[in-house]
Amino acid sequence: MAHDHDHQGSEYYIEQLFTILVCGALGVVAIRMYQTDKLSLVLAPPFHVPVLIGGIAILALVALRAIALWRESGREMAHHHDHAHDHSHDHAHDHDHDHGHEDHSHDHSHDHAHSHGHKDHSHEDHGHSHDLSWTFVRLLILIFPVALYMLGVPNAGYSSDHLKKLLANEVTIGTVDFSNVKTSGAATEVRFNDLNDAAYDPAKRESFQGTFVELTGRMHKVGDKEFTLFKLKMTCCAADTVPLKVRIVTQQSLNSFKDSEWVHVKGQLEFLEVPGTSRYIPVIKATQVEGITAPPGGDYE
Repeated sequence: MAHDHDHQGSEYYIEQLFTILVCGALGVVAIRMYQTDKLSLVLAPPFHVPVLIGGIAILALVALRAIALWRESGREMAHHHDHAHDHSHDHAHDHDHDHGHEDHSHDHSHDHAHSHGHKDHSHEDHGHSHDLSWTFVRLLILIFPVALYMLGVPNAGYSSDHLKKLLANEVTIGTVDFSNVKTSGAATEVRFNDLNDAAYDPAKRESFQGTFVELTGRMHKVGDKEFTLFKLKMTCCAADTVPLKVRIVTQQSLNSFKDSEWVHVKGQLEFLEVPGTSRYIPVIKATQVEGITAPPGGDYE
């Protein structure tokens, strides 16, 4: 009597195999997002390394689980083989053998139909419930970010229309006096964060006032000789992105430049009060505006 004893069932191994594959794909995507710098489109820089570490950790766990599953399936196959061999012996062997004398003919036909106690031993006794329909639903959810990555998402930064919405309601500075503007000498490289912080701090404004500076960013035209130089600041993820802005006023025409073009600016920094408010904004009276290629790090400060 061949006794087929299925401890796990094929559904269990199918579920585990697909889970390993999907989790492995998630780990690979995390690492590739870091390598290709696509994380900068959706996450702030402080979170990039943790994502890389998480991807590596997932792949390590996937490898360990794959080894464990392989060993488990090997033990299961060995158990099937041994169990089938033990129960395949013939219970119909002849007990009516001749002992060489007629009076020793007592009946050896005692009942071998004893129960092995396995007839009620079904797969349900193990309490395993491997509903593949639920498994596939769960795996579809897990594979969603993998599918997006395979489709090339995310593939670009903000569209020009979205940038215009972020930079909406720009005020015009108007006529600016260039008579005392410094036009040469070494320029101090400044950061958008520092200038935006100084706009709300009188002591910082005083320390920056009148210095000859240089700054790189993207251009958003406000007038023929006036534009907003900006970069983006992402605190956590793309949803909380805000623009960091510095107003640029120049004596040269901006007709040769395109909106959102990358430019490098040199000029004299001042903080001007917005007419009708008590708010100050950083303004650079530019003596030099030149187009450049996008620098490393892209749109984000």
